[in-house]
Amino acid sequence: MHAYASVASTHPRTETLWTACLCFFLTAAALIWLVFSYGYIEDDAFIHLEFARSIAQGHGFSFNGQQVNGDTAPLWVVLLVAIQSMGFTWMAAAKFLGGVGVLVALSGVWRIASDIAGAAPQQRYLPIAALVLTAVNPYFVHWSFSGMESVTALGVSLWAIWAVFSSRPPTWNRLATGAGLLAVAPLLRPELLLLSAVAGTVLLYRAWHMPAVSGRRVLAVAALAMVMALPTVLWSAYALKTFGSIIPNTNAAKRGGDLLTVAAKLASVYLLGFGGTIAVLPFVAKRLFKSVVPPAVWALLLWPIACAAFYIADHTAVQTRYCLLSMPSLTIATLWLLGQSARRDWTVSIVAGMTVLELALFVMMVYPHVSNKVKLVKTIAITAAYIRDHVPPGAPVAVYAIGQLAFESRHPLIDVGGITRPDVLRYTGDLPATIRWAKDQGAQFFISGDPPQSAAVPVFSYSIPFLGWTFDHSNYSKSIQTGIYRLP
Repeated sequence: MHAYASVASTHPRTETLWTACLCFFLTAAALIWLVFSYGYIEDDAFIHLEFARSIAQGHGFSFNGQQVNGDTAPLWVVLLVAIQSMGFTWMAAAKFLGGVGVLVALSGVWRIASDIAGAAPQQRYLPIAALVLTAVNPYFVHWSFSGMESVTALGVSLWAIWAVFSSRPPTWNRLATGAGLLAVAPLLRPELLLLSAVAGTVLLYRAWHMPAVSGRRVLAVAALAMVMALPTVLWSAYALKTFGSIIPNTNAAKRGGDLLTVAAKLASVYLLGFGGTIAVLPFVAKRLFKSVVPPAVWALLLWPIACAAFYIADHTAVQTRYCLLSMPSLTIATLWLLGQSARRDWTVSIVAGMTVLELALFVMMVYPHVSNKVKLVKTIAITAAYIRDHVPPGAPVAVYAIGQLAFESRHPLIDVGGITRPDVLRYTGDLPATIRWAKDQGAQFFISGDPPQSAAVPVFSYSIPFLGWTFDHSNYSKSIQTGIYRLP
């Protein structure tokens, strides 16, 4: 609302009315989507919840009774604990934080888009266009109430870019806000450490050139530097002492193979979610060298490029939520370049086309995908109840998707995905070796689609609905038979 009020007076009454109508529509759509997807919590979000419940019960950062560096968003876990302590259920706490994340992200889109638009006539509709294209983006919709931290991390990055790179003269309040955001950002998503390193350096440079008495300037800059570094340093010290490693296990568990495979996966994920932005950008990029480009536009352009480079260098198997972390920044920058390059009617047509494309992807993929996710959560809840009631407490179950089963069954699991037990990663792709490893760890049951071994005995079966992103809509009506097998 603050961001809206700061620019509303510069808009004609008609534009202000359209903006108010858009805000009302987006709010109504978000509430409808929240109700529809309420039964859906991502399995990785259940991992957050398991860590959060462990902290709430006084066991520290533990998963399934084991202290392990298996969470890449420790701040999100702490926030879940704080919200749950107010009387929320764990599910409600995850949904509430998701709603807060949506507000943070969309207000950040509006704030940064309004800032780079300024009073330029050709950029009058940039904030509205940026807000629409972000709000209806298929990845944004999908992850908005999933219980994951991606949307919130996106908002934090946008507000941090505004605070540090705004073309307006810096103020101590804005720089302090930026320092606070950059301080907590890496504890929401580790990739944000890249943004914090670069933006933090720029922030300190701008702070050093603020008018102030020399001695006070030194103290202020030192204080800002300490604020930005302290949370990450404290968490790193805790992780090193508690887990023996600063880097979370998920870094190795999310590896995606050779560089060619990783690059191909990255391209497919980025093109599916932001194909319109990627298609338009080459045609408007020349304006970078023909216009006075606001510093924030450069930051918005380079931030997603840095993330993509990191994923490739780290061999990360890119997922849609990783893409969502930075790519809306590229969309905002592209819209600014488009406003500098094309006539107003062309700009409106292109933005409309991009919006229609995103809405089509929502109808074709996001809606049925999340609908099946709701069914999956119900199915796994039944499976967890079976494990809790019928599998002996001293008989560990080996499984790949550990989140919901661990949270709801409270039964010992053997993680064959490597998040809590990274030793298994050496056997990735080799099922017999993985099963032997799981049995060596004490596993007596194994969850898989087919019998893990010829002598394995099925004890419980269930159907998993199709999950994924596909243009073949008929796939969403299919299911995969899965079962719990007693290992010989």
